[in-house]
Amino acid sequence: MKLNKILALILALVMVLSLAACGKAEGGADGKILNVHVTAAIDSIDPALTSAGDDFEVIGAMVEGLFQCDASGAAIPGMAETYEISPDGMTWTFHLRDAKWSNGAAVTADDFVFAWQRAMALPAEYASLFETAGIKNASAIYAGEMDATELGVYAQDEKTLVVEFDVPCAFFDTLMFFPVFYPMNRAFVEECGDLYGSAPEYYLSNGPFVLSEYTPAATEFKMLKNEEYYDADVVELAGLTYKVILDSQQAYNAYQAGELDVCVLSSELADLLKEDAEFLATESGYLWYMSPNVSKGGALANVNIRKAIGMAFDKDAICDNILRNGSFPADFCVPVGLATGPDGKDYRESSGLLYNQYNVDEAKALWEAGLAELGLDSVELTLIFDDEESVKLVAEFIQQELQTNLAGLTITLQPYPKKQRSDLMKAHDYDIGLCRWGPDYADPLTYMDLWTDGYTHNYGAWHSDEYMEILNKIKTVEYAVDAEARWQLIKDAEKIIADESVILPVYQNANASLVKENISGIEFHAVGLNRVYKNVKVG
Repeated sequence: MKLNKILALILALVMVLSLAACGKAEGGADGKILNVHVTAAIDSIDPALTSAGDDFEVIGAMVEGLFQCDASGAAIPGMAETYEISPDGMTWTFHLRDAKWSNGAAVTADDFVFAWQRAMALPAEYASLFETAGIKNASAIYAGEMDATELGVYAQDEKTLVVEFDVPCAFFDTLMFFPVFYPMNRAFVEECGDLYGSAPEYYLSNGPFVLSEYTPAATEFKMLKNEEYYDADVVELAGLTYKVILDSQQAYNAYQAGELDVCVLSSELADLLKEDAEFLATESGYLWYMSPNVSKGGALANVNIRKAIGMAFDKDAICDNILRNGSFPADFCVPVGLATGPDGKDYRESSGLLYNQYNVDEAKALWEAGLAELGLDSVELTLIFDDEESVKLVAEFIQQELQTNLAGLTITLQPYPKKQRSDLMKAHDYDIGLCRWGPDYADPLTYMDLWTDGYTHNYGAWHSDEYMEILNKIKTVEYAVDAEARWQLIKDAEKIIADESVILPVYQNANASLVKENISGIEFHAVGLNRVYKNVKVG
């Protein structure tokens, strides 16, 4: 180990210890440690190795990208103090502000080059976003045809980052506050090796907070204010303590006891507490849906069977009687409120497309047609889902509805920890999976890409030549600069998803929380980071 790298690690550890000392005093705005509830264990704090919304929130509290988002969700400068876009949109040049990592090292353009090339080389869970962004050579790299070092990003000098594109990307700025695009200090990460992200001494921050106590899958971990952060003067919190509590009643008890300042509510508690002065309901871009494994063959390869399953359960009952938190039925695969089109309308209003609406009579007819086509009189399927309380209740309701309304159908329920459920679906080793997807950026493509060939989250490995042709067109220069034609192609692609019942939408999620009355300034977002704490005030 080189001496300078040893010193860097020592300095990082010293900083963590010194921050811990100054963060012990609670009470008052400057000394407040905010206690935050999360409902599932954190999979990873490596921006390249996770796909979970809670993980993104945690990473986003510590690391800042070229842009950050304001309270409304709009992109504002982060590490990029200024930037220019070439007239043809094919080159973006970023001028980085003077900022430091928590070990005192300067944040440089090479930190972005290294992080992006590393994400493509691994590949990262979200490596496909570099292709989505249209960055030069990203498609070829993602397809294994080029080396990650050929990605169209380079450091012109220490503080100037240049990004080149194959196709212009109108929403590139909103992509930049998604963690896979965050910077990483090359020397530090290479020195840590496989230990990176496993403990505070193996993690660096350039954002508002720095890790002080953490082990993978911990039920509690802590951050303290990062005094090296360029905007530290606006950060009033002394730190954050994240508490992983699976049981909603236990979390509520902790909130009542003063052990939590922010508590996520189950549907039952949300219904009971919706008149509480500290109750807060926030819209979410998360779409909950069932993913049928089309690639497995058998009954789920039949489109009539898929349509029947998608129409045979009462979504209103799920939202009104089980969730009771403001969530509403989904008869679409691109959520409400995600993006505004060139016509000035929300995409859902512009599209107008609804499918798999609850209709028992039609579902029965489709079911009988599907069975006849398959030569079957019964079907047995297993529904897998996350072992969270509200998810289990939804799964049980769907099981009862489907078995009641579709003669000959048997549904076996199988809960799993979230990561295991996700791994099974990525490996296409399942029948039907109840899951969710949150938007990575404010454009319908963040959903439409889910069903493209080779995409990690195309769980059912569904394929359509026509669909791929449309998606490939959307990503060309011609349609990148013709907003109206691009919007129409997206509508055409969604129509194929609907006709094929590739996913069986269930509901669009809303989040219900309790937040202590003396806490303000938590920013809740439907795109990218769930919650942002940089501007929290304590009254």
